[in-house]
Amino acid sequence: MRRSWVLILLCLPLVNATPPAGAGRWHAIEYLEGQTPVTVTVNGKPRIYYRIAPGKEVAVKVLGPGRLKIVTRAETSAAAGSSISYRVSVSEGAKAVKEQVTESSVSDRSAVLEGGPALCKSRTFTWAIPEGAHQLRLTASGAPSVLVRLLLAGSRNANEVPMISMTPIEASRSVTIAEGEKLIPYYSVLPGKPVRWRIVGPTSLEITSRLDFDSSMRGTQPYRLAVLEQGRPAREFDFKTTKATTASYTDLKDRVASKLSRMVVPVGDGAHEISVELREPKKGSAELHARITNPIVTGEE
Repeated sequence: MRRSWVLILLCLPLVNATPPAGAGRWHAIEYLEGQTPVTVTVNGKPRIYYRIAPGKEVAVKVLGPGRLKIVTRAETSAAAGSSISYRVSVSEGAKAVKEQVTESSVSDRSAVLEGGPALCKSRTFTWAIPEGAHQLRLTASGAPSVLVRLLLAGSRNANEVPMISMTPIEASRSVTIAEGEKLIPYYSVLPGKPVRWRIVGPTSLEITSRLDFDSSMRGTQPYRLAVLEQGRPAREFDFKTTKATTASYTDLKDRVASKLSRMVVPVGDGAHEISVELREPKKGSAELHARITNPIVTGEE
């Protein structure tokens, strides 16, 4: 029997409103057109990087005035304890506007989530973004490859693209989060009851999550989610969170929403069925909201 699945699509911005120029808060750039995000765990926390492979570059648009922070990590096959020297250059047109020449040793607290060469300890440099729009190119040399994490302060993100909210094909229940004037649908993940989506790539899947606080939970609480795809090992994400002060459930009167956490999962070509499981706590629940870029949606099963 063939069944039709109806997906509810909502256009939402990728990044929250940017603070005014001069504000000190950093916002990570977690989408770049044509680039596959790389999830790096640092002390167990996921961070989005982009890989500069040999002979390749990472292009990024920024709007000034503001600041661009670039966190770099060399990938290496060197043994623990040894150092590697490398260079990262930032260019606009034919002009080099910033350069980092540094060295670093292998880190024992960071790794690419999906495996690969060892990662070095991070090195950071910043560029003061002049007024106007800028098309930057990042290149690297000296290391087999270099991962870069990009963060903006006081600048508008020129890489923002519309994203589409995805309704899962399986979830135990749906709840609504009220935040400011917005009502946002979330879907519950419970132990043994995953949430599943069917997606056609290539795209990036962004999943925001909130832990449900009950009356016995105080302070900071840990939880663990696992992202599974047919034929691939589970990717686990560990989070620590506290109660939200600006968001609440409209239909879960005995639970308090936590501050949100976020995962970004690259999705390759073709059809994919992706599910998220709650691994910890063994008793409890969390709420999920998924969005994708550049969607291709199929309506039949």
